[in-house]
Amino acid sequence: MARPLERELARLSGEEMVAALGLGGAPAWVRRAGRAAFAVPSLPLGRVLARFDQRTGEAGIHVAAREALAGFGARWTADAAPPPRGALLVVSNHPGAYDALALMAALGRGDLMIVAAERRFLRALPQVSQRLLFVPIDEGGGGRALAARTAGVRRALRHLRGGGALLHFPAGRIEADPAFAGAGEALLGAWHPSAGALLRAAAAAGGRVAVAVVSGVHSARAKRLPITQWVERRGITTLAPLLQIALPGFDDVEVRVRLGEARDAAAVAGGGDDDAGLTRRLQDEAAAILGR
Repeated sequence: MARPLERELARLSGEEMVAALGLGGAPAWVRRAGRAAFAVPSLPLGRVLARFDQRTGEAGIHVAAREALAGFGARWTADAAPPPRGALLVVSNHPGAYDALALMAALGRGDLMIVAAERRFLRALPQVSQRLLFVPIDEGGGGRALAARTAGVRRALRHLRGGGALLHFPAGRIEADPAFAGAGEALLGAWHPSAGALLRAAAAAGGRVAVAVVSGVHSARAKRLPITQWVERRGITTLAPLLQIALPGFDDVEVRVRLGEARDAAAVAGGGDDDAGLTRRLQDEAAAILGR
């Protein structure tokens, strides 16, 4: 019998799939039918994520991530290892699906914190959520959202000053998977200047910065499904990863993590650029890694 956390995660997964289909504004009965259709298939996902949360508390988020990837049937490789200790900022592209898990596994840091968008699904993970620095999805939201963003930045600064590792996805939204991108498709979206601000924080902490590029996070089988192709033609890119995570048969995933050299953050931040300029430097490095 499924445990309460497993059931809750499965329920939230069903809601995200309904939203991924673009049914968020549909009549209530349509949304209920969609959630019911995804309820049973989502239970294995709930089970793996509940185990991931438990193991995060027991063994650390890096170990839990490796086990979760194995539970999903996904394989991963990393071409470099980061410094095992000391303040470290890692900025990465964000193709979605297994990218965060693969980076957690590849970085191998039990002290890793991740800047994450505010989502009920993530909040439902009691152990994992302690490793997340939540920021509001909506750039508006008034004073409360501003206070939440400010609090998240302050926690990030404290974590770096304490010698911890911090992972940030500057795009703040899903980007293309380089392994599946079409001809002429932009591989990187617009990166938020917050990456430059965090680079300055890493420099002030005497830490290092590394740029990562993740690819191959999607299942080719899931991408070939007619429903996936139908929704992606309409600009919805979140269904394939949800399907491959929640349903069996999509274990044809080979994630690659390419990690640039971890360099002295103060040297990278030098030159007088503002936060936007520093962010462009980091994004240019990611583009260079993609071009190799």
